[in-house]
Amino acid sequence: MRKVLSIAAAFAACAPANAEETPEQLAPITVEARDEQPGLRLESRSGTASRLGLTLRETPASVEILSQQTMQERGARTLSEALRGAAGMAGGGPPSSPTTLSTRGFTDILYLYDGMRMSGAGVTNRVQDTWNYERIEVLKGPASVLQGDSAIGGIVDFQTRRPDRDNPGRQAMLSYGSYGSTRAAFGLGDKFGETGAYRLDYSRNDSREAIDRNSQTLDHLTAGLSFDVAPATRLDLSYDYSRDSGHAYWGTPLVPRSVARDPTGVVSAPNDMVLDRSIARNNYNVRDDRNTSEAHWLRARLTHRLTPEWTLRNDFAANKVDRLWRNSESAVYRAPAWIDRDQTLITHHQRYIVNRFDATHEGQLAGLSNKFVIGGELSKTSFDSERRFSNRSAATADRLRVPLFGPDTGYYDNDPALMAGGGNRTDYATDVRTASVFMEDAIKLTPTWTVVAGYRHDRIRVDRGIKDLNLGTRSDFGTRYSSNSARLGTVLDLTPSSSVYALYTNATMPVGSLFLMSSGNAAFPLSKGEQWEAGFKQSLDNVEWTAAVYHIALDNVLSRDPNTPGLTVNNGKQSSRGVELSAAWRVTPQLTLSGNAAMLNARFDTLTEADGSSRVGNTPPNVPERVFNLYADYRLRDMPVNFYLGMNHTGPIYTDRANRIRINGHTTMDAAVSYRMRNVLLTFRVRNLTDRLYAYYAGRSESQVLLAPGRTYELTSSFEF
Repeated sequence: MRKVLSIAAAFAACAPANAEETPEQLAPITVEARDEQPGLRLESRSGTASRLGLTLRETPASVEILSQQTMQERGARTLSEALRGAAGMAGGGPPSSPTTLSTRGFTDILYLYDGMRMSGAGVTNRVQDTWNYERIEVLKGPASVLQGDSAIGGIVDFQTRRPDRDNPGRQAMLSYGSYGSTRAAFGLGDKFGETGAYRLDYSRNDSREAIDRNSQTLDHLTAGLSFDVAPATRLDLSYDYSRDSGHAYWGTPLVPRSVARDPTGVVSAPNDMVLDRSIARNNYNVRDDRNTSEAHWLRARLTHRLTPEWTLRNDFAANKVDRLWRNSESAVYRAPAWIDRDQTLITHHQRYIVNRFDATHEGQLAGLSNKFVIGGELSKTSFDSERRFSNRSAATADRLRVPLFGPDTGYYDNDPALMAGGGNRTDYATDVRTASVFMEDAIKLTPTWTVVAGYRHDRIRVDRGIKDLNLGTRSDFGTRYSSNSARLGTVLDLTPSSSVYALYTNATMPVGSLFLMSSGNAAFPLSKGEQWEAGFKQSLDNVEWTAAVYHIALDNVLSRDPNTPGLTVNNGKQSSRGVELSAAWRVTPQLTLSGNAAMLNARFDTLTEADGSSRVGNTPPNVPERVFNLYADYRLRDMPVNFYLGMNHTGPIYTDRANRIRINGHTTMDAAVSYRMRNVLLTFRVRNLTDRLYAYYAGRSESQVLLAPGRTYELTSSFEF
């Protein structure tokens, strides 16, 4: 985006005061400046990586910020698309957990919403449009010390557009793309009174794809109000509403090469199983499938400046979500030309409240510059779920089976006989209560040497009730966890524009989801992970770049006893080590290059399957060990035209822990051209420029993969008023 400023008036002001003198007529001069300089924003402050207001350069960790402008330039329509442009992140997840991505060898990522923890986010996150978000912050590696359990791979913080008195504005967007996909959005914000500001945004995303009955409609409203309630006290209020619904695609089954009509090399699998291009557009889900969610978020933040050194802050949030899945999720080939399926119906009724209080001090400690924060957090989640699964009897399989080619997928069958057997019709009720205390400190031992330390203690109480409707039984159980997390890091400024850092941090994670925990898993302690990391950050006149090396180890992973495979134990271990690079380079005033690279080695160090097979040395499923992104933006010198090219290479991943089925790596390109007319920006974009057929994630079964969209086109108009 550019702002155009006419400065002819400035020259006119220098004209002679005498009216009889005729001043020389000066031609208007136009100055163009970008709203935001491209780069890694190392001088930006991140509330995700620290509560001390540290800049990215001052933070001893790998932190990445994806701004709204970056998301627009890259054409990221959803949060998953945006995150796949971050260093080392890949995936996207199935419809049951569409924001499941991998980073640094793990798919266990903790998600925040405006800095507040999202309860059970790995199970409950949904697809959302990027319009309503100011930016996304990504902190890599274990970070339970900041937000609690589950942050093994890292933390992702989705930050909505907030009221800002200094940046009032009105924006709108309209978009039309392939297969009738549409997007529409508007946003407006302004100031009111002496101290107040407001912001309101709404977006609607109606997406369609080439795969049969693969569509989704997203509605999202975000509203915020900010004002001073006293001279030193500010109140921020926000209410968000989101709803999504659509028809889900759960993956394409692999078939024998001898059966395939158009075999491809998308996967490598035993028994000569391949992905058949001729069925790539088939959706084997039932025709009346349901995939819906409705969520309400209410948040309030009260900030009080107690003294010039002390600031008190209280954050309160309440979240209410209802979700429904009704699908046939599994599709497995059966000779000679059939697809065996299942049926699933799951509901979620989730209620979540959280309150966090902290006090921050900024001043001197023993004559040294010091920042310190201490606080506590209380939260409660009520999670009720109805779960209905088809059984594995021959009669059920016969009723749900459909032809491989040109399938008539039929409709969801409510017959209770299909769900006979223990565990196939159950109602769950779960309460999770958490109490935490935390502290963090950053002290400058010298003007160029900073040490950052943090500590967090969590107490978690889980109470569960499971009612089996088929067996007529009910079981109630619970568990208690107590965990400690810490980090210690240091940053040394080599020059005013470059620094090195080192970091140790750890994290904890429950064995499975707290919401869906079995009585057997409740007996196991939390999994524990730790990370060692070192890195370098530098800003030059036209270049910003960072580099990091790390090693992560996770213990207490569920495994089987090598001597008694029928016995579940938690002596499994997995680890990853790797290197990440990110850079942004203003080559010329017109050309900007940016990108990132991630190379890692992820493996199971100890893991035994139920049949006694060892998985030591294997790569965890859905984890690519190579991810590269490259972006180029070129602006014509004499015309308001921009050209954009983006390239992604993602290495191979496996669908199973045995590493038998490999989804082969892929390279894709996106391209766009933009033209600005005053306050209107027109953009024509082509995604998957070469129309590459590739899979990006494992499906419901090991021999089922999720295919990415082929080549698509989109025309977007963005307006500023």
